[in-house]
Amino acid sequence: MYIERVQIEEGFLDGLDVAFSPGLNVVIGARGTGKTSLIELVKFCLDVKGHTPETSRRSFDHALSVLGNGQVTLTISDGNRKVVVSRTASDPKPRASEPYVAPLVFSQTEIESVGLQASGRLGLLSGFSGVATDSAAESDAAAEARSLTAQSATLRREIEELQRRVAEIPAIDAELVKLAPSEQQLSALSAEAAKRKHELDALAADMSTKSVGQAVLERFKQGLVRWRSAIAAAAGDVPRTEQWPGSADADPLAAVQARIAKAQVHLKIALEELGQAEADVGTVSDLRNTARLASEDRARQLRKELEALQAGAGNIARQGQQLRERKAQLEALRTLLAQRTTDLATLVGKRGTVLDRLEELRDARFKARALVANNLNKVLAPRIRIAVSQAGQFDSFSSAIADALKGSGLRYGDLAPALAKKISPRELLEAAELDDVAFIADATGITLDRTARLLAHLREADLGALGTASVEDLVDFQLLDGADYKDISELSTGQRCTVVLPIVLRHTDRMLIVDQPEDHIDNAFIADTLILSVLARDPAGQIIFTSHNANIPVLGGANHVVQLGSDGKRGFPLASASLETPAVVQAITSVMEGGLQAFEKRRSFYGRHKST
Repeated sequence: MYIERVQIEEGFLDGLDVAFSPGLNVVIGARGTGKTSLIELVKFCLDVKGHTPETSRRSFDHALSVLGNGQVTLTISDGNRKVVVSRTASDPKPRASEPYVAPLVFSQTEIESVGLQASGRLGLLSGFSGVATDSAAESDAAAEARSLTAQSATLRREIEELQRRVAEIPAIDAELVKLAPSEQQLSALSAEAAKRKHELDALAADMSTKSVGQAVLERFKQGLVRWRSAIAAAAGDVPRTEQWPGSADADPLAAVQARIAKAQVHLKIALEELGQAEADVGTVSDLRNTARLASEDRARQLRKELEALQAGAGNIARQGQQLRERKAQLEALRTLLAQRTTDLATLVGKRGTVLDRLEELRDARFKARALVANNLNKVLAPRIRIAVSQAGQFDSFSSAIADALKGSGLRYGDLAPALAKKISPRELLEAAELDDVAFIADATGITLDRTARLLAHLREADLGALGTASVEDLVDFQLLDGADYKDISELSTGQRCTVVLPIVLRHTDRMLIVDQPEDHIDNAFIADTLILSVLARDPAGQIIFTSHNANIPVLGGANHVVQLGSDGKRGFPLASASLETPAVVQAITSVMEGGLQAFEKRRSFYGRHKST
């Protein structure tokens, strides 16, 4: 796959229409002729992000400033397939005729700075074939785990409330024990009183049963109302449709819109059915409530008659009835508590399976990165060394913990990094849910009291987001300097470039675009490392360099050279041909630094490296 053609309308490079070829392509020209602008417009058209947020922003702003209200169009060749990609300044995304694989692009200064950022080093390694993980599967697993965590949190709150209410049963039993002598005394009254007491006891038992059933109906109705409301809200949030632009083509979304309309009809029917179900539950509840009220009226009448036979008898009967009814309701909640506890265990087990899948996806990505690093070390050693540490970037996880602890009164600025370095997101999630104070305290050295407060506050936060947070792998680059290896952060700008460029050039299966790779490196490195890396690549692949150094097109045996010129108002191509073309030779020898010397060096260079 390679970029075959670049066309630009309006802006500084208005009218530019140049071809590129497989192999090495070099864009040359005096300063200010638009070489960097060309690279930034290619990057913009294909929606290639920078290697750091800052370079992404600068690249985007640069592209817009030189494009104006114009358009960039690229033709990408992939065997017999041609992909046309266009983008205007107002397009949020490129418009492509078919899917394409974006090139690896390094804007000016990115080569020297990308190695200083952990995200930049990670991106360099992740850009190699085989590292790309199934991001959709990872996102789906994380979303499912968050949803299951939210459901389990709701269940835990319900269970806590049920436990609180069921805990009242012993106190009710104690009240019934205290009331028992009075009830026994009441039963020993006259036959008339005993008859009424027997009827009242039967009514109390029936009312207890009805009360428990009424509570079940009410909980079911509440759940049904919530479900119907959620479906109604989702059904109302239909994707907005736009009128298809007037053209000879039929609307390709017509069939899709028909399916959506059909789905809306089904949703409407479903909502009507649920509404009727809700009404049916209400009817059943009303009938049962009417029967219960009749029983309560009869019970009141019986208590009055008992009261007439013996002072205080009605009050004793009423207390016994209320206590037994309350106990029956709580005993029913005990059954519900057991059911909810089982539901929670099932939900947590399901989430565990999802979290296992999420960890497997992330482990596979780490192993792929480690394999790439190992292969690079075989090629680049001993001068360059690359290491990958699994889940070694704690900053984003630490920030998420700190955000969750705000308002807790705890010193989250100290606690968050300590937790992020010692505890995985999943461990933190499960410890918070189970209130495992000892585990967190032992792992981090935080006092038990502070750990208890910390976990209590985290349980009020979005535990699902914390528990699925991605702690990225940490990639380190080192350069052999004398007898010791130095981390890339300790190197000079030129040394950083000599580490990053060989890694970049090992991306042999990707289109590669670099703006001025020779910055901060000497001619010896260009000849002995940069050019040899270029020559070692598959000639069917594509590299596009912009450069002021003649050694790059000449010693690299450029397959195609584009020379840009400018009149100060706009840039334009002066030449676009192979290296051997007289116009290109003239351009290199007259415009580029060391042009004549480069052609003179070419004979001896290829003599030394003829096996390349």
